Amino acid sequence: MADLLTNRQKISVWAIFFGIIFAFFTYELFNKATYSYAPLIMKGWLDEKIPVVSIFVIPYVSFHLLAAIVVPLLSLKIGGYKAFLVNGSAIILGQLCLDVAYAFFQTQVPRTPVPGNSPFDWVLVHVVYGNDQPLNGFPSNHVTWSVVSILALWRLRHRAPKTSYILGFWFVLIVPATVFLHQHFLIDIYGGIFVGFTAYWGCMFLIEKPSLRIS
Repeated sequence: MADLLTNRQKISVWAIFFGIIFAFFTYELFNKATYSYAPLIMKGWLDEKIPVVSIFVIPYVSFHLLAAIVVPLLSLKIGGYKAFLVNGSAIILGQLCLDVAYAFFQTQVPRTPVPGNSPFDWVLVHVVYGNDQPLNGFPSNHVTWSVVSILALWRLRHRAPKTSYILGFWFVLIVPATVFLHQHFLIDIYGGIFVGFTAYWGCMFLIEKPSLRIS
């Protein structure tokens, strides 16, 4: 598919990937920011009852590689140029929407003590907690990008069923991982799902312009 692209389309492909990289760095900017007041803690009664299940760190840490590189490339190779544009643009647009929320509505998730009895506990504490500050969790970045990826894979299911279903299931695991690792509260998932769906379908209608006429 890449060999069949025009020069202009190839430039657009590279621009989308640079845009995804930029979107990731905007998250890092807000995640490492300092604020003059304490961010909100949006913790509900059910969040109190959710334990730390550190094995979910496996899908959690695989997230950026899969969402930012693997799925867009699959969309380009299997779905075509427009499918790739929708996928990549939705990630960028979704992250921009998250950045607006992070700029005006700061939240935090207080860290939960982890016993450190397993290799998964070690990765959670040193890799995840050690690099990702407990700030700006609403809406969830992981959930937003995962929803975009799930929708992109769902549209590829007829052309690459095994790949689409396996990767789609993996992204589904990332959604509960955000709360089982105590990186997010449940309300963050709802926000991420809304932004992910809105960004993807909005980009699809703008780029692919599907007909909604009743025949």
